[in-house]
Amino acid sequence: MAYVGTMRDKLVIGVTGSFGSGCSTLTEVLHKDFRFKTYSLSDIVKEEWSNQNGGKSWKKAKRQQLQDAGNELRRRSKNSAILAIRTVEEKVKDQGQNIDLAFDSIRNPAEIEYFRKQYPGFFLIAVDCVESDRWERVRKSYEKFGQKYEDFKRDDERDKNEDGVIFGQQVALCVDDADVLIRNDNSPMRTSETAYKKVLQGKLTDPINLFRGELRPPSPEESFMGIAYGASLMSQCFKRQVGAVILDERGAVVSIGYNENPAPLKPCSKQFGDCYREIYIENEMQGIKKCPECDKRLRGLPYPYKCPYCGENLYKKYVRDRALSKCTALHAEEKAIISAGSRNLRRCTLFVTTFPCFTCAQKILDVGIKTIYYVESYPDLDSINLLQSATYPDGTKAVSLQQFEGVKAKAYFKLFGTWRRDEERKMLERRA
Repeated sequence: MAYVGTMRDKLVIGVTGSFGSGCSTLTEVLHKDFRFKTYSLSDIVKEEWSNQNGGKSWKKAKRQQLQDAGNELRRRSKNSAILAIRTVEEKVKDQGQNIDLAFDSIRNPAEIEYFRKQYPGFFLIAVDCVESDRWERVRKSYEKFGQKYEDFKRDDERDKNEDGVIFGQQVALCVDDADVLIRNDNSPMRTSETAYKKVLQGKLTDPINLFRGELRPPSPEESFMGIAYGASLMSQCFKRQVGAVILDERGAVVSIGYNENPAPLKPCSKQFGDCYREIYIENEMQGIKKCPECDKRLRGLPYPYKCPYCGENLYKKYVRDRALSKCTALHAEEKAIISAGSRNLRRCTLFVTTFPCFTCAQKILDVGIKTIYYVESYPDLDSINLLQSATYPDGTKAVSLQQFEGVKAKAYFKLFGTWRRDEERKMLERRA
């Protein structure tokens, strides 16, 4: 079934993901193989940086400098969607035509919200890839500036979620909000850029067909991850809603969980009036009477906790583990394991909307869960190492890690809600 719609219902795809994951390559495939007109939000940032630096080519800018330029554009306009707005208003010349469009370099949830309001036929694709592969892909672009892996990690962390920067990058939240997730890890079977594009073309065919109206039922993985996302909506956490579901070997649901304070505590908004972790951070920062960097006396240190004299961000430098250990909530995986009660969870499967943290990984190993399906662009490397190093005496791995790929909960009912009625219609037509 071909995609049918008004000019305002044209098919529009957004592309997001951590840098080095292959977003630009996927966008090239959309243009060449699926005939999309493509645009990149980063072009606005590159032009801005070039104009502010005497017309220099943006290729002479470090990633950190381009990140700063994007942040400044959002801050100056007081609008986190400004890159999307300017791209549409300044670059898109075919608004009145029924031409399928694709927008690359989406890095802030406000940009997604803008596109969804602007184009009813909008879908967001997230491209994911393990960190080690991403570093190998971008290594040369760092080394030409004399930079190393540590610089990549710093920029990657900024891209993920900039604490204290209202108009910063929030790629982790963008991936959370995606309609479809595509994996693009390196493979010894792919030895050229052409081979990578061919694989991406194959992976794009199913979602593009779905977006254009072709119908199919959801896969088991898509359905169970949909349950996990549904559970996440019960969380009242200010920071992030996470859901988990545990299945037994027959595929029956054993328990579900979501991140929330343990009973009898109420959610933070009701129990403490704010996120307990934020309260702790605020108290810690206000307790600093002298800057440990420049030795200047301080009269309180308001958000975003930068010294007014030397500019050092004292929160990032001196609050241990970003105060995550002070969070009062049970994690979704913990709650699912606890909710299972005395049930034997050995050889069960866990679907979770993030990657388990280190302490959750310990609990998962202890109860014997065999397989983990997860959605996470920035998994905890310590947790990965712990889970991958766990083996039984016979040498078999204790846990199989499976990164989810397919349609996510955001588009689940939109894309799968009518397939059965369509099949019934076809069956009746055959009988007639």
